[in-house]
Amino acid sequence: MTPAGRPVRPSAAEIDEAVLDVTAGLVARRGVRDTSVQAVADATGYSKTGLLGRFPSKEVLVSAALAQCVRLTEAVTAGVDVVPDGVARDAAAVTGLVDLALRRPGWAQVVLASVPSVSDEALRPTLGVIGELVFGAFRVDDRTDLERRARVTGTLGAMVVLALTHDQGATTAVARPLVVATCWDALGHRAPVPTPE
Repeated sequence: MTPAGRPVRPSAAEIDEAVLDVTAGLVARRGVRDTSVQAVADATGYSKTGLLGRFPSKEVLVSAALAQCVRLTEAVTAGVDVVPDGVARDAAAVTGLVDLALRRPGWAQVVLASVPSVSDEALRPTLGVIGELVFGAFRVDDRTDLERRARVTGTLGAMVVLALTHDQGATTAVARPLVVATCWDALGHRAPVPTPE
């Protein structure tokens, strides 16, 4: 609320970010072909005309949503990339990605869609980039041993499912430490999650 007691209205940029996140989630679940501007309008509560005023076509809307997902992922992984390999890097990756998943559920759904091979050709390039960034945060590639790949994949699966369902029983502030701890356990670390220095 503002000092005058009026609710604070979101800025145009905040509205766009929220619309793009919803669009990303719909595209991750339905694919590009089956995600319409009307579906985004219905999911966001904005009119189709209003959305088309911000994003002149479905193609522009979907492209902007996927670009936002890439930017968000790059921002988190850039912070992780400055941390040396090992436990500290895993902690930075887990906490950064969990915070992003809790803040942007559409992004979380895109991450989930990036783990298996995707049949939607329109999504494959962007999901490939996001998958490489996320797995790269944990230093996982095709040469990584099976146990580590399985643990990181399990971590990402737990992160996404818990981030998308936590509001059924807890606020984000209450859920965050539980989601982080679950992801940390999935990685196989025995000690508590280290705090950043």
